[in-house]
Amino acid sequence: MNWGIVGHGHLGSALAARFARQNIAFRHLSAQLWDQGKDLPQPEDALLLAVPDGCIVEVARQLQQRGHLGPVFHCSGATPLGALEPLPQAGVWYPMQSFRDVEVPWGSFPIYWENNLLEPILQDLHEKLGIPPGQWMTSERRATNHLSAVWANNFPTHLVALYQDFCRQKGVEPMATMFLDSVTQALEGDARALQTGPARRQDMATLARHMEALPPELRSIYEALSESIARLDSSNS
Repeated sequence: MNWGIVGHGHLGSALAARFARQNIAFRHLSAQLWDQGKDLPQPEDALLLAVPDGCIVEVARQLQQRGHLGPVFHCSGATPLGALEPLPQAGVWYPMQSFRDVEVPWGSFPIYWENNLLEPILQDLHEKLGIPPGQWMTSERRATNHLSAVWANNFPTHLVALYQDFCRQKGVEPMATMFLDSVTQALEGDARALQTGPARRQDMATLARHMEALPPELRSIYEALSESIARLDSSNS
């Protein structure tokens, strides 16, 4: 079976690198060129759609209009399988991993499959990629796992980025050890019970001073987090 990887972003590039390393024949395609009649897949090709979530429906529509017959898998965590509904062979191949570089630890993170009618194709793909088989999962459950991954990955990274910006602005040395200890202890224990600080104590004077000292762009975030801490603490009392 001939494979095509559609998309040149982080995921598409990482897939292309893995395919090349495993000596799997493939074509690296760009859906942006299809309107010009360029970079088109063959009708029988198996495709991995490593495109932005908002583009999946349109890419599927274009493939359907061109009479694509081969299996097509989108690689999104949040998008339901139904986004590929116009296509005769549609499935999901979602790697639950942040792709920041072409080098990722293949085999160390889960890959979720959907549509067990295409299992032989997926099993063969994983054997060629040299990674364990995926896990079957419904669109609804996969979306929940994806949301959980956003909480685990994107939000903490963003908070660290804001913290680093604050330290640079104020000339404060980042407290990396405290940050790591706090997260480690929270994950290993009861995070609610470990919460301390002015928001939990409802120390309004300190909260007000902090708000005054913060750069304007951080005040709404500080306020929202402080209010959330207070609500969670009161609900647990």
